[in-house]
Amino acid sequence: MRVLMTRIFLLGTLMYSSLFGLNYNYWGIFKKNFISSQGRVIDRFNSDVTHTESTGYGMFFAVTYGDKKTFDLIRTWLHNNIKKNEKNLYGWKWGKRSDGTWGMLDMNNATDGDMWIAYSLLLAYEKWNDVGYMQEAKQLIQAIKENTIIKINGKHLLLPAYFGFVKEDYVKLNPSYVIPFIFEKFRIYDHDKIWDSLILDSIDFFQMSALGNLRMHPDWIKFDINEDRYTYFGNESIFGFDAIRVPLFLGYYYKLKKNDYLKDILKGYVVFLKYIKKLDKFIYQIDFKNHKIRYRYPPYGFLAVYKYLYDLFHITPPSSLVKKIEEGIRNETNNYYSFSLLLFTDIFR
Repeated sequence: MRVLMTRIFLLGTLMYSSLFGLNYNYWGIFKKNFISSQGRVIDRFNSDVTHTESTGYGMFFAVTYGDKKTFDLIRTWLHNNIKKNEKNLYGWKWGKRSDGTWGMLDMNNATDGDMWIAYSLLLAYEKWNDVGYMQEAKQLIQAIKENTIIKINGKHLLLPAYFGFVKEDYVKLNPSYVIPFIFEKFRIYDHDKIWDSLILDSIDFFQMSALGNLRMHPDWIKFDINEDRYTYFGNESIFGFDAIRVPLFLGYYYKLKKNDYLKDILKGYVVFLKYIKKLDKFIYQIDFKNHKIRYRYPPYGFLAVYKYLYDLFHITPPSSLVKKIEEGIRNETNNYYSFSLLLFTDIFR
């Protein structure tokens, strides 16, 4: 079933509200812990690499918190260090090589990283009226459109990268890379109807790719071309590290659109939240294929997403949730990914 999605125009400045009474201190902590003086956004939990995801996130946070100096610093580092491949997309990974030198580690792209960079450039253009930001974004959007959107069996799909994910009889997909509010922003500037098709097909994708009794989304999923359906991708079909972003980004999209169809897609997560509260214990992973649940406290960024969703759906969270998030912020100072999730929840409120 398709639902006609009305056009939404996102403002360059997102409204800010604090998670626990702290305000721009979060952004200051992120800059101190994860952005070098040269503008490199560092994933300290992952061998101090820099990837286009961290770069795009850093640019998004900078423009959202109104920090033009840091935005330009990150952008300059990107231009000087992250090389583009033959498809005019950024190589996704930069770090320390086996010979001890630093530089590009993988020239394949990561589509979500390219998307966040382009999206942040458009927000920066809207906020600071620098046409150069828009021109740069439009070039990257063109490359994303030409190399990572495919049509199979009448469906528009977003590839995680331009190379390596389309096989003879299946396509490997990452649901957390599919971000409709970014597609809507691209549509405003690119004027190509493919974005309308991708938005509509993405909503169908979320409906059809949900797994398990709760109908939640996995880190990775396989689209079987011959059977025309989404199915498990081995042991990678778990709700975990990547998939935690699906309800975060979809929840924000629902907040913007107030669309009942989106609410229906998210209802499995509402059941999940109520289940956690009833048990008074937290879930780190759900293995859909093997029907296993791993109970333990997840990283505090996961807990921040849970808190965001509890608030979004007007459910009182477990009493220990805020305390555990605060402990994580204090104790896991090198966890770039968790702090990024925390900043997203702060912004999306």
